[in-house]
Amino acid sequence: MQRTYDDLVAQARTLTAERGLAGFTVEELCDRVGISRRTFFNYFPTKEDAVFGEYDTGFPQKEQDEFVARGAGDHAGLSPTLLSDIARLVITRARHNDFTRQRHQLFRDIIRAEPHLMAKLMAVGESQQRDFARLVATREGLPPDDPLPNAIVGVTLSLTFQTVDEFFSDDNDHSFEELLERNIAIARQFFGQPLRLSDPTARPDPTGSP
Repeated sequence: MQRTYDDLVAQARTLTAERGLAGFTVEELCDRVGISRRTFFNYFPTKEDAVFGEYDTGFPQKEQDEFVARGAGDHAGLSPTLLSDIARLVITRARHNDFTRQRHQLFRDIIRAEPHLMAKLMAVGESQQRDFARLVATREGLPPDDPLPNAIVGVTLSLTFQTVDEFFSDDNDHSFEELLERNIAIARQFFGQPLRLSDPTARPDPTGSP
């Protein structure tokens, strides 16, 4: 069953990148995989769902449990290994999700062929971000509406997306882990600066107005 699932996803993505969703039928997709139309609908309700496949899966339960468990213990503020454990989660997920240059380029081609799929891709990403933030909140013993986990995950995902683009660039000769570690180090240097929102060079208003 897993092989059929994987073949359907691979062929659906290839056909969509080449022709767009309207450029092939479910029957043609089934013929390529060697299954019946009825069997196809045992796996996916639509061609679009076959294109996304496992893309919308979250972290495996075992990884979630281990992540939460590593935050246990007596400590003030955030657990001391939170940053390292989040980076480890990101790297592990990348390895398990067929993280290759070919797959990265294929998704780019799919979005060019079917720009409306970006909306679903963004919706999937937002759902994953909420789940990730809840996971961080659970680990750190924070309430679900605490803004800190959302901020942590938002920065993490932004750095991850940047790292993905750098990793797949033509002139890159570094591993994904090396690039992610470097980008996190740069972010730590930046966010370690003091924050002063008022302009220290601004001249005071003689009228006393704010």
